[in-house]
Amino acid sequence: MVEWPKLVRNGKQITMPPKVSFIIPALNVEKTLPLCLKAIFSQTTGTEIFEVVLLDNGSTDHTVEIAKGFGVKVINAPGPTVAALRNLGAKLAQGEVLAYVDADCVIASDWLENALPFFDDPKIGAVGSPTLVPEDATWVQRAWYLQRKGSGEPQEVEWLPTENLLVRREAFEKIGGFDENLITCEDVDFCYRLGKFYKIISVPQIRSVHLGEARTLSHFFRKERWRGKGNLKGVFSHGLKLSELPSLGLPVYYLIGTMGLLIGLLELFLQGSFWLFGASLLGLITPPILLALRTSIKQKTLKYFFRLVLLYITYALARMFAIF
Repeated sequence: MVEWPKLVRNGKQITMPPKVSFIIPALNVEKTLPLCLKAIFSQTTGTEIFEVVLLDNGSTDHTVEIAKGFGVKVINAPGPTVAALRNLGAKLAQGEVLAYVDADCVIASDWLENALPFFDDPKIGAVGSPTLVPEDATWVQRAWYLQRKGSGEPQEVEWLPTENLLVRREAFEKIGGFDENLITCEDVDFCYRLGKFYKIISVPQIRSVHLGEARTLSHFFRKERWRGKGNLKGVFSHGLKLSELPSLGLPVYYLIGTMGLLIGLLELFLQGSFWLFGASLLGLITPPILLALRTSIKQKTLKYFFRLVLLYITYALARMFAIF
């Protein structure tokens, strides 16, 4: 059991959790930053136990002024990758627990209250949960949320997104922080390396709403194409994981299938042969159908089945284009 320090509040001595450092990478986030910071400073634990460090990546809007207005420590750091920003934040922060929250996320008021008790267990290196969608979420956001939605109970997982993650400093330093060479997927790589030494626990009660989730199909495509750039590089950093095979193999499968589809289309027009075109088309739509069915069964709803099929197709195409 960790011995937390004591603090006198309202004339009474109370037990305090470890010092927490919120670390927020930011670039032109004036629209969402006020909501993010307001939620942080509304924690039920009080503000005595944490600090907030914002790493500004060269904003040209009012991001810096807003942060300073909340009394946040602002570090000017234009240029680096988001992984480098998170490492810089950890280096300059004073907390025993590093709380990574993105500037377009709004955490619940009991976020720290629900998260910090897990650090009593020295075997736990990180806790968090997949982010929730906003109340005005589009069908794209609601359907895609189903594929990352947990069971409702705390459980050990392989990785969690850094937009909603708390990490024990000792664990962070043991693995050397984030890989600054990765443009994307740095959170997956970080957690895979962390998981070799510590447990990573997904806790649904550590709630955070992500305002920046892709709202349209085209936006979803662009985001997944961007995220796909870090997939292969991450493998060289942490080694191949079986759970990564779908995200790595599906784009390659789709590349081969698309080539077959184009050749089959050419044969159809020149020779009247439908076989290669039909087989390629069937091969391309089968994995998304199976993935959508698996997600629907897991979440016990068929409401978004056909939309999930479309999203998985879009995901595969986006990751395929990321290869180039």
